[in-house]
Amino acid sequence: MMRPFLSLIGGLGVALLLCSPAARANAVCQPAPYTGGSEEILALAERLTEALAPYPSLAESWAKEAPTLCIDDSLVEEQAYYAPKTNRIVVRTGLDPDLALAILIHEVRHLEQFSSGICPTTAHTLTDYMRSRLALEADASAIGIYVAWRMRESGNPGPWNQLLAWPTHGDLVTHFAEEIAAGGDDVAATSATFAQWFESLKRREIYAYAICGNYLDALDREKMPPGKQTLPAGFAERLCRMPDGRPYDCVLPP
Repeated sequence: MMRPFLSLIGGLGVALLLCSPAARANAVCQPAPYTGGSEEILALAERLTEALAPYPSLAESWAKEAPTLCIDDSLVEEQAYYAPKTNRIVVRTGLDPDLALAILIHEVRHLEQFSSGICPTTAHTLTDYMRSRLALEADASAIGIYVAWRMRESGNPGPWNQLLAWPTHGDLVTHFAEEIAAGGDDVAATSATFAQWFESLKRREIYAYAICGNYLDALDREKMPPGKQTLPAGFAERLCRMPDGRPYDCVLPP
């Protein structure tokens, strides 16, 4: 089955922008404005809206795209995912509220990536498809950590602490903090965190395996040959921007 953006798989933190599966029977979903249904969904949406308010591109994407928000108690490996075809963000039921918020911020960054039109498709070569989607993951992680850092600085350390304790995000959070402590600004720290994402062989392998599987599954389902398109010039420059539009340095993996 094709998987969507799979966020924080088990203790490994995977989030992929892939194709949308059918809605699971266990999922409870609520469209915007998220009222008149699950109190848990409404609380998630209200807290996320408040958290995104200082970040123009994230807040705009969340408001404009208005994804359906779901909670699902059948998720086992993944903690959350974004499904572009159905414009649905699904979060595991019963997560710590601060972890759920951190995950949702990550997913909204994916939503922003998808809505901007920069995400690759199976019309691209497998190599460029994988390179670009790994970069999408590194960017969403770096921006999510940047937002968590700013929340901590303003007196709300919960999401930051949750990411620090998460197995595949702890090194990223630590690296961001070290860059700030060394005198770097938020842009430099985000850039350093993006680069650090690729330093973990285990993290790269987990994501690459899932991305490759999605690509090959899509070709099989659509009865299509592998794509031949390459990434357009300027892909990295379009991707690697802070929520207020400032660019940060990033280099796609080879």
